[in-house]
Amino acid sequence: MPQIETVLGPIDSAKLGVTLSHEHVLVDMGQDMEHYPWLYDIEATRAQAIREVREAKAGGIDTLIDLTTPDLGRNVEYVRAVAEATGMNIVVATGIWRDIPRSFWARNIDRIADIFVREIEIGIGDTAIKAGVIKVANDAEGVTPEGERVLRGAARASKRTGCPISTHHAAPERVGTRQIEIFREEGVPMHQVCIGHSADTTDVDYLESLLKEGVYMSMDRYPGAEPRPEWRERNATVKALIDRGWAHRLMLGHDHAPFPITAYASAKGVQPSGEPTRYLFVTNTAVPALIADGVPQTTIDMMMRDVPQRFLTGEVNDA
Repeated sequence: MPQIETVLGPIDSAKLGVTLSHEHVLVDMGQDMEHYPWLYDIEATRAQAIREVREAKAGGIDTLIDLTTPDLGRNVEYVRAVAEATGMNIVVATGIWRDIPRSFWARNIDRIADIFVREIEIGIGDTAIKAGVIKVANDAEGVTPEGERVLRGAARASKRTGCPISTHHAAPERVGTRQIEIFREEGVPMHQVCIGHSADTTDVDYLESLLKEGVYMSMDRYPGAEPRPEWRERNATVKALIDRGWAHRLMLGHDHAPFPITAYASAKGVQPSGEPTRYLFVTNTAVPALIADGVPQTTIDMMMRDVPQRFLTGEVNDA
């Protein structure tokens, strides 16, 4: 049975279960919680994350693919504590998001790949926690020269290790086309690539053009809000792709992260909202609506169970 790396160690792929394709357990922009810890109530923040992830687990979610990179404040020991407290499988990432460190601007591309490979094969920092996915990002500005270096480094790391790549992309600007061009130039097998944030556009023809290249696709950022499509529009795009025969390449998610709790809010006694976690929006709202629109439960299971398993294990299966 193929193995998948999680923050608590490798698991058999059959234990992945219901999986959300693009999430975060903590986003700490600029690593402010590390550099300015007096501004935050870190224990309350961790407790809130545990509450939300535990609620997601109780609600039927088995695995989160956590696509948090160093420039998003990756803290794998924090994530490990949340996983231990909740029983959630959490796959963590190597790679770089949009805030590319200056050290990467001129670093040899193979040396960039070396960094990612070490975090896949040996571990992140001195934790021995291994990444199970490579995260890259290109937004509305397109693929900048610095962004291209990261893409090529990720591609070479993926070729060396078989570890899959999951992207952040500006779907309205069709940035996924350029991402795929670069991955093809580097010789990455397309089944090791997932183009993320794809539900940010309703242009089904554009999305199908990417799928025809052989990639997977993360239909995430549910429930959506202006100026991006709201959840019913996202569902309509997912349904259109299903109707065109692409369910076997689609995954669903939210791009959610519980909010850090500031020390000021904690001192003032401000409590978290207590609203249901957004990790459950897809399964509690979007999926029932898709079923009501005629999508079979077997197709839902394919998108939420089978496809993430094939993506993370690198299995070539187009059935």
